[in-house]
Amino acid sequence: MSLSRFSQLAPEAGSVARGWVKVPNVEPAWELPAVVVRGAQDGPTLAVTSGMHAAEYVPIEAVTRLTRWLDPAALRGTLAAVLVVNTPGFYERSIYVNPRDGRNLNRSFPGHPDGDPAERVANFLLEELIAPADAYVDAHCGDLIEALSPFTLWTRAGEGEVAQSSRQMAHAYGFEHSLGVEPDSVPGAAYASGALRGVPGIIAEIGQQGVVDEASVQRHLRGLQNVMAHLGMIDPLGPLPPPPLEMDQMVWTRTDISATYHPTVAVGEDVQEGQVVGELRDIFGETLRTIRAQASGVVVFLVTSLAVRAGDPLLGIGVPAGR
Repeated sequence: MSLSRFSQLAPEAGSVARGWVKVPNVEPAWELPAVVVRGAQDGPTLAVTSGMHAAEYVPIEAVTRLTRWLDPAALRGTLAAVLVVNTPGFYERSIYVNPRDGRNLNRSFPGHPDGDPAERVANFLLEELIAPADAYVDAHCGDLIEALSPFTLWTRAGEGEVAQSSRQMAHAYGFEHSLGVEPDSVPGAAYASGALRGVPGIIAEIGQQGVVDEASVQRHLRGLQNVMAHLGMIDPLGPLPPPPLEMDQMVWTRTDISATYHPTVAVGEDVQEGQVVGELRDIFGETLRTIRAQASGVVVFLVTSLAVRAGDPLLGIGVPAGR
């Protein structure tokens, strides 16, 4: 497929191009480091983004390595990758949001060409990168204050065939947990907006707390390779990964007060509804709230920061299918 504005990078068949793509009508300039690898043979177009959240380093490194690992002579189709979406926040080590307008880019889709900077970037990516593709992966990890157990999210948005293709991509990635979610469960997410335009999409998460650990980078890279093999773009690199534990929902617990947070569980741990999973205390150490699990399942996401603000998430429990 055509990559529209990204076609300024699109090389000849069997070659690679790297460069900066400027988001229109955003000042100061917002430029995206992008790589287009065009295979020598015809095939699907896979769009990949990382750095939607600027301090999520593992996927940035993994996607960068993927673009350098691919052999265009053996590639069937095209990979179009944006290595860091939140470029204004990258060297600022911004958590969650971009520093231009304080908005979370992955809550800003489908965006608007005349909106604030986050909306303009979101609209540009949707129209010029995601919608023209045949499949989409948004690569993430735990942010600077987050620990997590590896998981994929696939969206039930769009027609049934789109949802089924998204689920298959999520399973191919090879992570421990997979969750199919309704399009409004993560309002403004890029992958759901793409699916509503007919493009199967997933979020894949591994890594945490600003640490670029090699094992997580390698698993993210292998997951991306697995998806490309699943799409027929490259040959499989090995046996199929085991199927993930499928989850029906993610149950979030948030704090209603600003406090210090003291979890008593770890990611990957099974918990039962009503079980004590942590405390909120004041700055002097006095207990203000006892936090209990709101569902039975697996702790997939856990904030690790001592300081939490009112409204912040504390943990996410994945509820296995059929439980």
